[in-house]
Amino acid sequence: MQGLNGISMKFILTMYVCSFLHQDCAPGVVYPTHFDSWYDCTMQAHVESTQLLLSIPQALVEENKIATKYTCIQLTDA
Repeated sequence: MQGLNGISMKFILTMYVCSFLHQDCAPGVVYPTHFDSWYDCTMQAHVESTQLLLSIPQALVEENKIATKYTCIQLTDA
């Protein structure tokens, strides 16, 4: 994807697993793939969120109010 100034843009996804009960998050994990658009990054974040939550026992999710959060940070090529 190219921005208004013609610079190629990529987005990097960082996922966090958080406890809303304890009001904290584990350190973020950077997804190994760079995405060509904000849309692609956010869509993958939702896929990863589902997979992460499915990998944690439901009782643990319920007990600790676990959820995911993510960031999609825009990178620019130099």
